[in-house]
Amino acid sequence: MGPKGWSFARVLAVTTGLALILFWLWIFSGAPRKQNPDYLEDRAWAERTEATCAATVARIDDLPAAPSAGSSSERAAVVDRANDELEAMLDELDVDLPSSQEDLEVVRPWLADWRTYLANRRDYADRLRTDPGAQLLVDEKFRDPIETVIGTFAEVNEMDSCVVPGDVG
Repeated sequence: MGPKGWSFARVLAVTTGLALILFWLWIFSGAPRKQNPDYLEDRAWAERTEATCAATVARIDDLPAAPSAGSSSERAAVVDRANDELEAMLDELDVDLPSSQEDLEVVRPWLADWRTYLANRRDYADRLRTDPGAQLLVDEKFRDPIETVIGTFAEVNEMDSCVVPGDVG
């Protein structure tokens, strides 16, 4: 037995208990939280991009509702007009890129995902002209629909208007 009746096992148990308490206090304090790797350092770019996306969404919202079009060819025409708005948005974003290399490494793939999604929408509009029952088919990335990947990046960066629009229906 050690001093004053403390055994090695008792000292070890108390030390372990204290270590566990401190560990969980550290965890619950949020100290180990890491920033999402998609979070952009260039917040000014994120703000400009949000504004660009918001203006595009407003123009798309001003179009007639594609699902309520009288025929599939009319619906395709509305989708084409929205696609043109999205393409103009992407062209604008392509010339106003973030300043840091780290941000570019995540923004470029996001813009490429948007281009893939836009190609999916263009394909849908083309098929809609000959098949009234055509549906929007989207590529996958990371085993998720591409629009989910696009939306996650937008949400992480507080660019809520930069998720894919819900105009197709």
